[in-house]
Amino acid sequence: MKDIEKLFEEYRDKCYGFFIKMLHDPHLAKDLTQDVFISLIENKRTSDKLTHPDRYIYRLCRNRAYNHLKRANYDKEYRDYLFRYWNQESNVQSPNAIERKIEADHYHTILEESIESLPPQQQLIFNMSHREGLSYQKIAEKLNIAPNTVRNHLHRALKTIRSTTHPDIELILVITFFFL
Repeated sequence: MKDIEKLFEEYRDKCYGFFIKMLHDPHLAKDLTQDVFISLIENKRTSDKLTHPDRYIYRLCRNRAYNHLKRANYDKEYRDYLFRYWNQESNVQSPNAIERKIEADHYHTILEESIESLPPQQQLIFNMSHREGLSYQKIAEKLNIAPNTVRNHLHRALKTIRSTTHPDIELILVITFFFL
C-alpha cells in the first residue's frame, strides 16, 4: 500500500475541497484535513492495509465533518459563530451560495415530507431530539416512557427517514437545521 506521504500528496486537495464544500470555512477545512492525515498516521497499521483508499479517506472526511457539525449543534457559542460566518458568506450572492441555498431548500422539503410521514410518536420523539436537542433521558421524562423506548423510536424514525431520503441524512439534518 502507498505510504502516508503519497496518500497526503494524492488526497490533500480532495480532502480540503470536500471540507470547503461542506463547511465553507477555509481555516476549518485546513484543520480538518490535517486531522484526517493525523488519523491516518496514528492508525498506520490500518492505512498500510488499505485496498480502497478513496472510500476510506472519503469516509474519514465525511465522519469528521459530521462530527464537527454535530458538536457545533450542541455548542451554542460555536453555532452562533457558524451562523454569522455563513451569513456573511451568503450575503455575497455567489453562484455557490445560491446553489447551496437551493440544495438546502430541496433537502429541507424532502426531509419535512419524510418526517411528516412518520407515526405520531416517532415524529414527536424525532422533533424533540433533533430540533429541540433534548437527550433520551429528558424526552423519556417528558413523555413518561423509558429511555430505551425513546432510543428505539428514534432509531426507527431515522431508519425510515434514511430509506426515503439520502444515506447521509444525519449530516444533511445538521446542515439543513443550521441553514434554515
